[in-house]
Amino acid sequence: TTFMSDYSLDLAQQGVSTLWGSFEIRNTRLAATLLRQMVGQPLDEQLVKFERWADEFERLPIYFMTFHGQQPIKVVMEAIEHAQYVHDIQHVIIDNLQFMMGMLEESKHLDRYWKQDAIIGAFRSFATRRNCHVTLVIHPRKERDTDELTTSSIFGGAKASQEADNVLLIQDKRLTSVRGKKYLQIAKNRYSGDLGIMPLDFDKASLSYAQRKRKADSGNDGSSHAVASVDQPQADSL
Repeated sequence: TTFMSDYSLDLAQQGVSTLWGSFEIRNTRLAATLLRQMVGQPLDEQLVKFERWADEFERLPIYFMTFHGQQPIKVVMEAIEHAQYVHDIQHVIIDNLQFMMGMLEESKHLDRYWKQDAIIGAFRSFATRRNCHVTLVIHPRKERDTDELTTSSIFGGAKASQEADNVLLIQDKRLTSVRGKKYLQIAKNRYSGDLGIMPLDFDKASLSYAQRKRKADSGNDGSSHAVASVDQPQADSL
């Protein structure tokens, strides 16, 4: 969730209209995290600047669904379709799929894997029809701490990884090694094919994984390292 809020904020600052569906974390807490990531420091350290920060954040094209906890897929899809039409949404985030599925009374007799596949199919269809990027957060199955996550570790059937155009895995080796790190692995990249890993260094003050600007190196051109940006997601992808 922290990584996805960082990711969505960067895209929103590039003008990508974003719809958040946070079924696990309440919107007030999510918005506070996004605002803190935007300013790069705890909000209570500079309360005199809060109004200016809030105004800047309000101008970002970020919208929130009001759902929390388990919800029927039909109701969620109707809300997404309406928001996409009204606000020209380009990026939808569902965090997370398991919380949205829940254990509704009407579907308690359905196979859980079948239900998840049906939901993923609905999002895949929406992404194709509306030319909109959809990001689904799915918790992995329980694996041994020593084992790395793979696309097979995604909870549910194989449909999630098959339908997805991109699969990003967050690997955490801090509990199994003294020098263990957390890093992001690009496990599937349908359009460009580039795979690999990227270290995730967490800055607690800003609640962010983004690379902050450094002082200019002692190079001949005097250039400095700028903040790394996430490219706009390709449309019609999941």
